[in-house]
Amino acid sequence: MIDRSHLLPPVFPFPWACDWGEDDFGPWVAFRIKGLRQALRWVPPGAFRGERPARAIISRGLWLADTACTQGLWQAVMGRNPSRFQGQERPVENLSWDDVQDFLQRLNDMLPGLEARLPSEAEWEHGCRAGTETAFWFGDAITTDQVNYDGNHPTGG
Repeated sequence: MIDRSHLLPPVFPFPWACDWGEDDFGPWVAFRIKGLRQALRWVPPGAFRGERPARAIISRGLWLADTACTQGLWQAVMGRNPSRFQGQERPVENLSWDDVQDFLQRLNDMLPGLEARLPSEAEWEHGCRAGTETAFWFGDAITTDQVNYDGNHPTGG
């Protein structure tokens, strides 16, 4: 019999989890900071063809936020909002790498055991591809109706 336990997330719920479950997209878990909820999706290990001829292999699964960090979550953790384009549900922007590292440390301090970090480039692409081989999740072509260039879709909306 083949052991496939490495494909599954660690046993949860975690102590910091406010809710969790599984849906059509797989396992998920969420946390809450000052009333704001952030869900994480389980990305199982796997491989994909990247931009080069080489194949990227993710040997261990990981939890990845299901949306970009919102300004609301950033402000709840950091106490300030550096974004130029204001809106609690909009992605936070106008940040440095050091700002993000500080945010992650504070978030981990608030939720012991979370172990939040930035994903590697390969982990990010593997998670975003969600098993697809096309340029976009919906195929290889994109139209102006599908791109979010003018704020017509809120983060996670």
